[in-house]
Amino acid sequence: MNGWRALLGLFVAGNLGLLVWGLWGVDGSMRAIEAPGLRAEWVAVERPWKQAVDVVLSPQPPAPKINLKQGQANLDSAIESASKQVLEDPKKNQQCRLWGPLLQSESARVQESLSDWNGSFKRLERQVPVGYVVYLPQDTVNSGVGIEQLSGKGITDMFYITTPGPLQGTISLGLFRDQDRANVQKDDLAKRGVAGVQIRERLGPARVFFELRGSPAQIEAVESIFKLNRKGELKPCDS
Repeated sequence: MNGWRALLGLFVAGNLGLLVWGLWGVDGSMRAIEAPGLRAEWVAVERPWKQAVDVVLSPQPPAPKINLKQGQANLDSAIESASKQVLEDPKKNQQCRLWGPLLQSESARVQESLSDWNGSFKRLERQVPVGYVVYLPQDTVNSGVGIEQLSGKGITDMFYITTPGPLQGTISLGLFRDQDRANVQKDDLAKRGVAGVQIRERLGPARVFFELRGSPAQIEAVESIFKLNRKGELKPCDS
């Protein structure tokens, strides 16, 4: 048994000696390892930064073609349209309504109802006719036709007008609310031989009117406002 151990130890020692002799040369320098399995160039090492990369570029869409002639035509058309809008009278399509006559107390309520209306309005004060007067002009009276002469023709409803104004110095021959009845009186006086009789409106105290101007849609809106505030009349303006 001891003999086998001694023989095994000699065998291991011999192999170690051969290994040392293989690593070190006769001159004492270390030999290079030339074992194929240990050579560095045979070890596969990946180097991705040295690999060629194929760059794939996505195709760019073709640039749109510009039609300079058509573009200039569109520009000219736009300029012409804008010029027409600037030069066009903004009031051309506006409509006008006159709301009245109104008492002072009524006008405040109507003006308040128009506070949110986006059209334009103007407050006016005018004297409105309250009837008609049939009268003998001042020139005729000054020529000698007076109360006595008219009484001789059977006329009883008459008096001198002395109130300052356009009718001062004339003779009233009847007051009427309706113009048709005033015309009947004038014709009857002519049959009685009274010449030169005229008819004139009798103006009452000043009343308030609102002159309303706006587009058709705005006028339609103000008509709806009038239905909720039926004071006076809403009618087209005279001019």
